[in-house]
Amino acid sequence: MLVIFQYGAKYEQIVFFYKHEQIDLKCNNILIIMLRSLQVYTHFDMKHETATLLESRAEQSCEQWFRRYNKDQNEDLLDSMRYFIEAAEVHSSIDAGNKTRNDCAQASLLSLQIRMPDFQWLYRSETNARRALVEQSRFQEALIVAEAYNLNQPSEWALVLWNQMLKPEVLEEFVAEFVAVLPLQPSMLTDLARFYRAEVAARGDQSHFSVWLTGGGLPAEWAKYLGRSFRCLLKRTRDLRLRVQLATVATGFGDVTDACAQEMDKVPDNAAPLVLRKGHGGAYLPLM
Repeated sequence: MLVIFQYGAKYEQIVFFYKHEQIDLKCNNILIIMLRSLQVYTHFDMKHETATLLESRAEQSCEQWFRRYNKDQNEDLLDSMRYFIEAAEVHSSIDAGNKTRNDCAQASLLSLQIRMPDFQWLYRSETNARRALVEQSRFQEALIVAEAYNLNQPSEWALVLWNQMLKPEVLEEFVAEFVAVLPLQPSMLTDLARFYRAEVAARGDQSHFSVWLTGGGLPAEWAKYLGRSFRCLLKRTRDLRLRVQLATVATGFGDVTDACAQEMDKVPDNAAPLVLRKGHGGAYLPLM
């Protein structure tokens, strides 16, 4: 049956060959059997098998590229990407959401390999994939890696963001793109607050040291950079209670906690005295 599916993927080529080429009787009989089998396949609408076949062919094309000596030739990658996209279309037609997303993620990773061939994005182990994710300074590339290697988790993103804390400009741009696609999960922000507190406590006040004396090769103004980056995260946290919690855990952000406390203590301008009326069930209902 798999052979039939493999030939089925090239149905148009078979029909063209059958109509336009002169072939002997033996080949003619084989083509007739194949075309009849394709009619059976089409009748039963075996979309799961079609998608599986397309994914298999995508993996074969990808492996052919990987075995090539000259990796600059990316025709196999283009074929593989096309097969994954076609498989995603088939899966989407049968509401297979996870499989559709996985096919799209693999196609995106292939496009990344084509656009940025100097780095090997494909066939990375879990450890190397996580390292590649953490090292990304652009959110779009990081999201592609996270989706392709099933690393799109709050705990993984906490490490990615922490790796950029000493580069406030880069972090601010990264977070701006991040919140447009993904939410800032409380667990992830809490981890970052703990990282911040541990880092500050471990290094102490080194702001007056020169660059070559600062531990780990960090810039002399590392505390300033860390603080600015963490304030960016606090600013992006809409929940005031969560923002207070993060500022308290991280320590050193008393102005943030005071501002949040004042905001939560405010009484709305349209507030009025609460007047209750006893309802039919004995409960008191608010009138204002």
